Amino acid sequence: MVGCRGYHRAAARPLVQAEGRPVIDVTCKTDRFNLSVVGGDFINDCCFGEDFSRWIVAALSEIGAPASVICMEDFGWANQVEHDGICYLMCVAGNSDEEPGRPNLGQWHVMLERSRTFKQKLLGQNRTAVSDPVVDKVVQVLRAAGFFSDITIEP
Repeated sequence: MVGCRGYHRAAARPLVQAEGRPVIDVTCKTDRFNLSVVGGDFINDCCFGEDFSRWIVAALSEIGAPASVICMEDFGWANQVEHDGICYLMCVAGNSDEEPGRPNLGQWHVMLERSRTFKQKLLGQNRTAVSDPVVDKVVQVLRAAGFFSDITIEP
């Protein structure tokens, strides 16, 4: 696990908080990861993302952004990533396009939320922004992989 504190069960927090949308959502399409076989250990039938999480954690770590998988959540998987001394909760979730013959084709979400103190949250400070360098790192590994399409960033 990377050296971030406070994210051991941080994925239980809502991704959209009262002061606005502190989450950056990087979306992409691929058929390289499981979106069709529900695992026996799934919390519910939409907990896809373990294989995607392990891939993106390894890819980010290789380019200097240490990352680790935290756990399965009821929507997908929670991970953490550190860049320039800043820790982020990085959640992944996927939705199948339900295309016949291509059961794993679908849209993936990589949701990034900067770790902030309680005071920063109350005062609306230090929010996650599209300009955070970690967003570029995520987009960089997705583009470099060569098997993702329609990569977009939603502030």
